[in-house]
Amino acid sequence: MATQETHKLFEQITRSLEQKQVKQAVDALRSLLSVLQNWQLQETLDSLEDTYKTMLRYSLQNIQDPDRNKIYNDLIRLLYQTADTAFFQLKTANENLLFYERKRSFHFYVPESASELLKNLENIAEKTAVWDVLDTADKAKQIKDLSLQKETVIRKLFYSVWLSNHWSKDEKAQWKTVLAMDSNHLPALIITAVTLNLMETFDENKAALLFESALNTNEDVQVRALTGIALFLRKYDKRLHLYPGLVERLNQLAEDPIFLRKMRHVVLQFIVSRDTEKITRKITDELIPEMMQKIGPKIGQKMQINELIGDLESDEEGKNPEWQDLIEQSGMQEKLQEISELQMEGADVMHSSFIHLKNYPFFNEPSNWFMPFSMDSEMIDNEDVAKLSEILKTSTLLCNSDKYSFFFSVEQMPSAYRKMMIGQFSSEMSAVNEAQKTELKNASQTIGHSTRQYIQDLYRFYKLHPKRKDFEDIFATQPEFYKVSFIENLLQDKDSLLIICEYYFNRNYHADANELIDSLLQIDSEDAVLYQKKAYCLQMTGQLMASLDAYQKAEFLNANHSWTLKKLAHLHRILKNPQEALLYYKKAEQFNPDNLSLQLNIGHCHLELHEYEQALKYYFKVEYLSKNKEKAWRPLAWTSFLMGKYQQAADYYHKILETSPTADDYLNAGHVQLVMHNAAEAIRLYALSWKQSNQSQAEFSSAFADDIPHLTEAGVDSMDLPFILDGVFYS
Repeated sequence: MATQETHKLFEQITRSLEQKQVKQAVDALRSLLSVLQNWQLQETLDSLEDTYKTMLRYSLQNIQDPDRNKIYNDLIRLLYQTADTAFFQLKTANENLLFYERKRSFHFYVPESASELLKNLENIAEKTAVWDVLDTADKAKQIKDLSLQKETVIRKLFYSVWLSNHWSKDEKAQWKTVLAMDSNHLPALIITAVTLNLMETFDENKAALLFESALNTNEDVQVRALTGIALFLRKYDKRLHLYPGLVERLNQLAEDPIFLRKMRHVVLQFIVSRDTEKITRKITDELIPEMMQKIGPKIGQKMQINELIGDLESDEEGKNPEWQDLIEQSGMQEKLQEISELQMEGADVMHSSFIHLKNYPFFNEPSNWFMPFSMDSEMIDNEDVAKLSEILKTSTLLCNSDKYSFFFSVEQMPSAYRKMMIGQFSSEMSAVNEAQKTELKNASQTIGHSTRQYIQDLYRFYKLHPKRKDFEDIFATQPEFYKVSFIENLLQDKDSLLIICEYYFNRNYHADANELIDSLLQIDSEDAVLYQKKAYCLQMTGQLMASLDAYQKAEFLNANHSWTLKKLAHLHRILKNPQEALLYYKKAEQFNPDNLSLQLNIGHCHLELHEYEQALKYYFKVEYLSKNKEKAWRPLAWTSFLMGKYQQAADYYHKILETSPTADDYLNAGHVQLVMHNAAEAIRLYALSWKQSNQSQAEFSSAFADDIPHLTEAGVDSMDLPFILDGVFYS
């Protein structure tokens, strides 16, 4: 059976079990097992089906069984487990994806058992300790060799977990002891390996290890466990209730406010990660090209682009102050500041800088994408490079994956340039680290940095690994975490909902923000600000009538709020209710009598109501009081035209055409000249409009036709209009 068919069968099994359609699930599972030809699993399925038939018979005969629900849930769980095992075995035998290719060759590359590998690691540590106290000629070489051996063993241990089958309780207990080891790398890598394995198949014991590590004293282990829990809950949310041990452990964790706060950090960082591609495009497609165009090669030779998109708050001592002047004169300061502010909020602004620096042999090993940065000094021959390694260890600016990329890049530079780069980077990082000391005293900030770095490491792996298409992209997976029932239960307090909602709202994810606002309104149904934000979200997603209703509720709860009044007026204008819009604009005017934007919109409402004299009064007022008089010229010109004040309209269009005319300006100016019997000038202006609009003849003719009623009302003979248009197209 083709791989695609086995996937469809497995999806059918899980879907049927979720919907409690046991017969359909059993039939699909039997088809799956017929491909695998595993007699033990076949016997298991037969036994489960017999149990279910007995349960059905008792139920239909109204025989009461107090244990029925427990038996039923156990049955469903065992059906899931059988399907998981069968599907995992089939994929291991047939899939050409990286995970399953590595799994098939695992025993060739890792012939040792986990116990043997752990013993090897212990022996290496003992030998290293001995060599540390000796003073012999080959000491450095011996320690370097031992470091290489340690890296190899750690990598093998990572694969022993990542590529493992479903664990027994004894296996879980064995790996739990590893997490207590005094090692810089191994415990954190084991948790990542567990998480990656769970993304391939459900495993109760691996999940239990994550839950038991959620408050581990090793911060790297803790952060990775929390992230793994979030991903596990999202992937297996619909079956978790079948595992009372996991649910009980999760409920215990939920009683700890520290766990809840840290879990919230994970959810927030995943929200932030949604912006990464957008930020990358902004930097690579807009910021850097515009920067190179505006500031030219002169500043480009003096500064590296990465400096411009890096930390803007760092110490600038030793830099040419003219560089900053050049940036400010180029108009780039605002965009650079925007990038800096995004970085301060946890946004991944460095991703674009390291996209092309993942080709080093180091990244051929999947485990290295998750290795906490630590280059042993024994492995580094150059003093400057060793200094860089120490700086990178303490930096919170880069994720671990990017630290390795940066390290290898600098290591390969010519000596003189490398020395200069390390010196400059050292100065920059000292300033950054000093600025962050206050933040790092706050435990919530510390976990925030660690969470950000780890999720960025995950992002690099799932987005940049050469075999990334072999993995389900956890950053493109739905649903959003707040929609996962178990996570929703963890973060249902008002503070958590508000914070998560604000993250979505401030990043313009309006549909998600609106759903969270609905949850908040269930807690406080009389919060006017929530209704304002709900209305805005609905408006931005095109649900105008629902938006209008929400704005009206906000106005009811907080009457005469200027912003709400203006939004209500604006929506009524969009919905072609100028009379209602005018009422709200007039109410808003009472609180903002000097607001010229309001005056202009009041004029627009009068115009749409064909109250031209009133409209002109407001437009003239805006023209008189505004520094930017041009904003009143267009409505003044058009209203004058509609009122038959053609010379006045022509005068205003003349002013407009001398500034920054649009295609519509040329079109409307042409109308004025046409009704004033200046056909040649009208055709000239129409031709300019057509040229600037980049429309086809048919498109321009359609736009022109929209205004024919105004022209005929002004006395233009409709029979002449085809000649006018042909005159335009021949010109």
